[in-house]
Amino acid sequence: MENKKGCETAEDVKNEAAEQIERNGKNGARRLGVVAAILLVAAGVWFFGGTPSLPKTFESIGKIPAIYPDYVETTIPPNVAPLNFYVEEEGDRYITSVYSKNGAKIVVSGREARFPLKKWRDLLEANLGETLVFDVYVEKNGKWSKFQSVENKIAPVRIDSYLAYRLIEPGYEYGHRISLRQRNIETFEEEDFFNNRALATSPCVNCHSFQNRETDRFLFHYRRVDAPSEGGTILVENGEATKVSAKLEDAGISCSYPAWRPTGDLVAFSTNQTRQIFHLTSTQKIEVFDLLSDLALFDAKTNELRRLTATNGIFETFPTWAPDGSALYYCAARVEPKSAENDVRGREDELAKRIDEFRYDIMRMSFDEKTRTFGAPETVVAASERGRSALHPRISPDGKTLVWTEAASGTFPIWRPEADLFAKNMETGEERPLTAANGENSDSYHSFDSSGRWMVFSSRREDGLYTRLYFTYFDENGWETKPFVLPQRDPMRNRRFFKSYNVPELTTERIEISVKTLIDAAAGETANTKNAK
Repeated sequence: MENKKGCETAEDVKNEAAEQIERNGKNGARRLGVVAAILLVAAGVWFFGGTPSLPKTFESIGKIPAIYPDYVETTIPPNVAPLNFYVEEEGDRYITSVYSKNGAKIVVSGREARFPLKKWRDLLEANLGETLVFDVYVEKNGKWSKFQSVENKIAPVRIDSYLAYRLIEPGYEYGHRISLRQRNIETFEEEDFFNNRALATSPCVNCHSFQNRETDRFLFHYRRVDAPSEGGTILVENGEATKVSAKLEDAGISCSYPAWRPTGDLVAFSTNQTRQIFHLTSTQKIEVFDLLSDLALFDAKTNELRRLTATNGIFETFPTWAPDGSALYYCAARVEPKSAENDVRGREDELAKRIDEFRYDIMRMSFDEKTRTFGAPETVVAASERGRSALHPRISPDGKTLVWTEAASGTFPIWRPEADLFAKNMETGEERPLTAANGENSDSYHSFDSSGRWMVFSSRREDGLYTRLYFTYFDENGWETKPFVLPQRDPMRNRRFFKSYNVPELTTERIEISVKTLIDAAAGETANTKNAK
């Protein structure tokens, strides 16, 4: 029986109370039990006898039920939060059971199938490598129907427990409500670790980067469009936060996209002067391009920053390190501007008209740790030769797979509906699209977890407007699986939540430094960055 809300049943309330007790501990159990009872009475229902009973008589329907989100025939981690979903089939009452080879079956009622956290966790942990089955029953006009079973594979490999990302309005203007958030993938716990609303100027908050997927050493950048000098890079080390300028003084350009070397004190940056243009008639409303972009190397121990590249006709961006730190990968487009670097307006007008000429290749420079010198650039993915643009290179922890986002042109694939994920086998040289993972609209920014078997990426496949986070699993042969969206306690949240997720980074642990410490650092004095000659 559903209450007046149309979705919350006695079983839903019971499950919610159980999850709250688990999060708050035994001391909160009695109080939460009383709260659950009050909620049940308010809903006009009372719960007797534990688990809802499955229908004894029903008609079998030979099709998969329509559920939202699409958790059908995918592969999931054994430590993921419950895949709560909404049954989109019409009916009066709903019951869902979930089970596998081992352990107890979970049965819940309601159009929103919400599974109790502890029972879900126990079921998955007891069935690594097995099939997880959902059976959906719908009653309509007094008759029950059972749909074809929904099957998913439980991977034998766990995913890193935490995910950091940025929440931002999916508009085209300067964002004034941006937060950096972290989510426990094993539960639904989500919290800010920084937000720009606490600062009087509400600056734009840029990309964050963690060293080796650990959270005791990371950084992020923030900036003000109207006052660039008031921005800075927040460097976090061992519970302390410092604001550094991270700016090339000879060019007056701040560092943008960062990449920690897996070990040591070095961070590779790109330095970008970015511009936007808008389309009036195209479905692609915005295009982003760089007036200038080069690479720089920052020493987090000495605060020294030095240029790595300074070529007028080559635009370098999106650095990332090899897993062992032996090489730096990045993207480069060869476009020779006719206007001078100091002619900002002239260069803006020129490059806006030549936006389709920006086609990036993926490059690599070897790195000698002892001398801190780089080798000559070599091309790894020659996307421009086939009229394409390769962006956001990331390499699996074992160094065997390179994944990038590919679009027709440009440097901001999140705005490109045709953007897809591609992979290169670094041992055989084979390049291919990640067909099983790609959707119909803008699959872009991605990162591996520490096992290299899981990857998170951003996608606009659902509606073309809002970016959501999806996960895909690489099997023992290196093939990706159909992705699934980040689970939410409220399965309808993505249809009701008007913010975009981007820059997803998987981490092995929670970010412990407080929001206040980071905000105080952002509002405080900037440590001097020494520019190397």
